[in-house]
Amino acid sequence: MKAKKNITGAVLRSTKLLEKILNSVGSPVFVKDRKHRWIYMNKACCEFMGHSREELLGRTDHDFFPAVQADVCWKKDDQTFATRAQTVNEEFFTDAAGSTRAIQTRKQVFRDEGGEDVLVGVINDITALKKANDDLALFRKLLETSNDAIFIVNPEDGSFLDFNETACRRLGYRRDTLLRMGVPDIQSTVPSHGDWEKLRGKIKASGHLFIEGRHIRADGTSFPVEISATHSVVDGSEYFYASARDITERKRLEEAMQEADALRGLIPICAKCKKIRDDKGFWEKVEVYLEKHSGARFTHGLCKECMAELYGKEKWFRGKEK
Repeated sequence: MKAKKNITGAVLRSTKLLEKILNSVGSPVFVKDRKHRWIYMNKACCEFMGHSREELLGRTDHDFFPAVQADVCWKKDDQTFATRAQTVNEEFFTDAAGSTRAIQTRKQVFRDEGGEDVLVGVINDITALKKANDDLALFRKLLETSNDAIFIVNPEDGSFLDFNETACRRLGYRRDTLLRMGVPDIQSTVPSHGDWEKLRGKIKASGHLFIEGRHIRADGTSFPVEISATHSVVDGSEYFYASARDITERKRLEEAMQEADALRGLIPICAKCKKIRDDKGFWEKVEVYLEKHSGARFTHGLCKECMAELYGKEKWFRGKEK
């Protein structure tokens, strides 16, 4: 009899110790029977649910959660009971305050002292993580749909940490190749590490910098770009965020406007030979000057008056006149 009491006392002490350990665990832990009833919950699980242990024990998901959520929980429970293998699932539940949480549950089946199967589950609240992943996915989608080439740059050496598809397409590099490169490899105005050091200092000093330069494609050709570079610190690490806009069309327009302005101004022209003096003091034929300062191209012919002056004495011309 005394031995039996000692065994009973040891079991009680072990149970209390286990209870103490589980209540000190920060993660919610629960135990269910085959009928999906909660037969144990630690302190963290009760707080997570927003109900007391007395309210929860002996009840099921359907007593607290919307039917759709409860049905999913039961389906995952049954799957774990059937396979007896550990399962990890993403589920949703609505707490006592009416807030819907995203959770990851790790479930496994054990057999109790009476030979009955019980399901032990551990909950991780992944609401914030899921939102962060969704925000990241949205940011990535916006990044990829941008018409500008966008780069995340390591300030130390100017190497690329990430970039969007537009950057690959504009520069003509595969993603894996561009990941092994950096600013000095594509920016003609930053050809060396020393040049990068100077530019890095300017960006860090100002926090935000606009730069005009030229990007070099994989085939060696280049095009003008306007770059907006920003210095950022995230979780103690420094990054440069750079947005590069192809300004080829803008440059062409600016040149065309300059040409138009030049043509609208006072143009020095010789009163006799009609040559035009350029801004360097050289005299050029009218057609040469206009071809340089506009998109016009000239073909040559003779007007009626000049034809008469040149060939008026020729019989073939006089016959043509008649």
